[in-house]
Amino acid sequence: MELDLKNKKILTELDMNARLPHSIIAKRVRLSKQVVKYRIEKLEIERIIEGYNAIIDLNKLGETIFVIYLKLIQLSTSKEKDWIKKIKSDKDVLAVGKNASLYDLTLVIKCKNNQELDKIFKRITSGMNNKIKEKLITSEIESTYFNLHLIMKDKNEEVSTSETKDFIKLDEIDLSIIKELSNNCRISLLGLSDKVNLTPNGVKDRIRKLEEKKIIMVYKTKINYEKLGYLHFRVFLHLMNFNEDLYDKVKSFLKNKGNVESISRYIGYADIDFRCYTKGIVDLYQLISDIKDSFLDEIIQVDSIPIFNWDKINFYPR
Repeated sequence: MELDLKNKKILTELDMNARLPHSIIAKRVRLSKQVVKYRIEKLEIERIIEGYNAIIDLNKLGETIFVIYLKLIQLSTSKEKDWIKKIKSDKDVLAVGKNASLYDLTLVIKCKNNQELDKIFKRITSGMNNKIKEKLITSEIESTYFNLHLIMKDKNEEVSTSETKDFIKLDEIDLSIIKELSNNCRISLLGLSDKVNLTPNGVKDRIRKLEEKKIIMVYKTKINYEKLGYLHFRVFLHLMNFNEDLYDKVKSFLKNKGNVESISRYIGYADIDFRCYTKGIVDLYQLISDIKDSFLDEIIQVDSIPIFNWDKINFYPR
């Protein structure tokens, strides 16, 4: 699907600031507020925009993100769809990805420890154990999110989760605000106040404090780049001698590429993994070649998984 210049500018403005008011976007792209509102709604109908989500630093809430990869066997397409629907409805599942590679599914789960993870995994795989040939579990240490330059070249932005678990206890109102913003961060202050039974000014003040504490990291727009002609990949980097300095160099290298949406450090399969978009498989190979050439002495192996369905991440599902 082709986008005109005005829509490209609107999407660029919304990418890392999904709560940006129509009035401010209108001034920046030189359109009326009504036209901006109409264009955004049309982009939503056309599924170019798939959602708006507050990205939450779960480390600060005492939670850990686990990513589980599953290889499935003897499971029909219809039964797989039914199972995925059930998984998505689970309160501790942040996202489900459908892959076209060694692993068929990617599950993103939040929990406090391994014991809780075991209970959640048993719950969502109940009755399906004989359909799982292989599983791979990784635990997130830190993640960084970038704005993309696929639609228009823009300034480089990034936000990162905290590396240490400095637990911050929130009351039920704050947790309710986070839940609502994680699901739809473009909700108005008035709409949010109705849901949490607080005045709009009271909600505004609480959001400001959550932002200051960096519990709310950024407001991210889920743009359907696949509909704009891009392929979606998760790439794994296995390194010889991992250290903080090397990680920072790899992160800076990928950030400047403009097609990498996030990069993470995990305990598990690989030292680093990142999600990126390319126009084709040749472009992916070129990116991997560039990484290998730039870090020739450090990289042992590079793997990749094509992702053909990745739902929006809800960092604090109901």
